[in-house]
Amino acid sequence: MATTAAPAAPSLVLNRRAWRILALTLLVALAPAAKAQDRDPPTRAARVVEVVGDAWLFDHDTREWVRITRNQTVAEGDRLRTDDRARVSLRSGSTTIWLDERSDLEFSQLDDGQTLMQLDRGDVAVRLRSPENAAETRLRTREGTAQPEREGLYRVEQLDRGSKIYVWQGRMRFEWARGALPVSMGTGEQVELWWPDGPRAERGPLYSDAFGDWVLAGSRDEGDRPVARYVSPEMTGAEDLDRYGRWETAPEYGTVWIPTTIVVADWAPYRYGRWVWSRHWGWTWVDDAPWGFAPFHYGRWVNWRGRWCWTPGAYVQRPVYAPALVGWVGGGTSVNISVTVGDRPPPPRFGWYPLAPREVYVPAYQHTPRYVTRINDPRDVRDPVTVQRPHRYRDEPMAVSVLPAPGAGIQPLPVRGPDRRPDPGWVRPLPVAPGRGDLGAVLPVQATRPQESELPRGTPRAPDSNMGWRSDGQLPYRRDARGPDAVSRQPTTPAVVTPNAPVAAQPPTLPVIQQPPAPQNRTSPDQVQRLGDGMPWRGQIQPQQQQREMQQQREMQQQREMQQQREMQQQREMQQQREMQQQREMQQQREMQQQREMQQQREMQQQREMQQQREMQQQREMQQRREEGQRRMPQPEQRQVEVPRAQTPPPQPQPQPRAQPRDEGPQRGRPDREPRQER
Repeated sequence: MATTAAPAAPSLVLNRRAWRILALTLLVALAPAAKAQDRDPPTRAARVVEVVGDAWLFDHDTREWVRITRNQTVAEGDRLRTDDRARVSLRSGSTTIWLDERSDLEFSQLDDGQTLMQLDRGDVAVRLRSPENAAETRLRTREGTAQPEREGLYRVEQLDRGSKIYVWQGRMRFEWARGALPVSMGTGEQVELWWPDGPRAERGPLYSDAFGDWVLAGSRDEGDRPVARYVSPEMTGAEDLDRYGRWETAPEYGTVWIPTTIVVADWAPYRYGRWVWSRHWGWTWVDDAPWGFAPFHYGRWVNWRGRWCWTPGAYVQRPVYAPALVGWVGGGTSVNISVTVGDRPPPPRFGWYPLAPREVYVPAYQHTPRYVTRINDPRDVRDPVTVQRPHRYRDEPMAVSVLPAPGAGIQPLPVRGPDRRPDPGWVRPLPVAPGRGDLGAVLPVQATRPQESELPRGTPRAPDSNMGWRSDGQLPYRRDARGPDAVSRQPTTPAVVTPNAPVAAQPPTLPVIQQPPAPQNRTSPDQVQRLGDGMPWRGQIQPQQQQREMQQQREMQQQREMQQQREMQQQREMQQQREMQQQREMQQQREMQQQREMQQQREMQQQREMQQQREMQQQREMQQRREEGQRRMPQPEQRQVEVPRAQTPPPQPQPQPRAQPRDEGPQRGRPDREPRQER
């Protein structure tokens, strides 16, 4: 039986179809990668302002939880957790975020135009200071999404059976995840929302607890502190500049900021702190100074008149965040070999220096040309002279900081010779920043930090027994109207409101955040404490760590005592002021009473005088009427009869007798003569 060969045409058609399918599959697979290369990293970031207790950040590359510290950067996609008796406060632009103990928060979105926080458990509070931030901020729970409608102070709590919304100030709208009508709430309201067989909302008075008191105290401390007019309030960390420095005008650079709390002689930008890896930007700087965020992620540094000054650059409403505005230098290879020639130590592996004004920062991570224009001054990018100009502080030992050996701390660039110039062969410019493995291999296991007396630090709020931790079993309470110290521990039964909305038959599936697996072959079970979810939260505390914690506890105890003394002094002063105010008020009341009495006496005297005047006027009027009446009455005529009078003769004059002269005898000194006779 003869055999015939199968036709080849159908096989050729199938091969072409397979090639087409394969090409289409590769195109679909490579499209997201090409799109990712065209995507810029986030332009906004949050800053860790304060850490109380133990708080952690999840590293997506190593699948581990790492401890967070002050001034650390939190970016889009980062996830935070807090242990028992731990709290964290963050700042993103002008927005403040507080996280309570036993909380799990993820920043699903944190970029221009959108901030979305996913709360899996615990409590989170936010303060929004502008309508733009209120419109861009959302908080998501298992039951739905809370959307602020105006600036204010809000709190969201994820309970076992539902969500609870607190509105201290402002107005918020809650959108159900299952398609029901939204629930609105205003200032002073507290609403608990859950979905047993339909949407339920329990409204009640606004209660308070220890976390709420902590948030309100922090909000009062911040207040509406103005930001210097030279920078935007949306620049993260700008709120600390006026407290720790002053502004001056430099003819060459414009407005500059000068820190006034530096007491270290060899201080230079990017020297006292540590490097932390970020999956968005690579190596990111975390400074030790309390003000050390904005000056190290925005603007440039310049040595002007023998001191370091920070230049913010041109005013931008929303400046672009940078991990560290530095240039990199390096000497040596990535192989861990140390060669010593004579007495010369081995060259440093990696070093860096701050960029000066008008020097262009070129990111080492993926970015687009538009991103370079936004993160730098557009005038500097377009100027070829500026781009080709060598960096000013590359060869300045006072400005370059290095890691001289694996595990060593950050130090200034070594110098030699009488002119104290660095060896040109020790450091050479690096085109890009080192990779994670390169710099991570030489970073110390425990970063070396200056003593408290050498580097000024802020005064963090100390955790004490009066903070009222939820892990201690504290219950929420409502402040009574009788006074701030009177509280009511038995809340009234809130009203239950059922929104009239259709219930979706098939609710959408919420995204489930998987717990990362525990690291393998890193620590033994005896050295790691685990919680119920199987995650390594902390390792065994080393003796040095214990000493530092004891030192911190002593310092915090001293701070608490000083704070209590200040509060008592303030209370005494307030009591004295109240007493003086009461005395002044009583004196004013007495003076007013005397004035009223004198006024009454004057009025009574005036009334008596007016009464007398009226009586006298009446008497005059009556007298005038009587006189006028008398004048008007007619008088009878009387005839006069003349009676003759008898004429009497006039009296006759009688002769007057003449007086006889007396004989007084002869007078002395007068001649005797006869008296004259009358004729």
